[in-house]
Amino acid sequence: MSVKDQLKQNETLGRETKDAYSDMASDFAQLHKDFVALKNDFATLTSAGARDAKGALKDGIADAEAHTREAMDAATSEMQEMQKQAEKAVRKNPITAVAGALAIGYFLARLHK
Repeated sequence: MSVKDQLKQNETLGRETKDAYSDMASDFAQLHKDFVALKNDFATLTSAGARDAKGALKDGIADAEAHTREAMDAATSEMQEMQKQAEKAVRKNPITAVAGALAIGYFLARLHK
């Protein structure tokens, strides 16, 4: 192979190397753009998911509060009704009520000793 042929071959290889390097550089630039877009998409999805989860949590807490209020209202109403019935029973049978209270007091005192 002559020097001239070797120079041509080197020039060809040099051009091919430059072209390959240029292609690789553009591929890396595109890859970088894709990663940036992916990062932005992920951030958007994460933010949206967090907002959705926060909203669902708030709704769940509100539902739990409503159910708790309903249960408390029902329990309060039941206790008031029981109190009315107890008062009615004491007014109807005061001697029995006093005797029952004394018996309960006696047993509680015995348990305490």
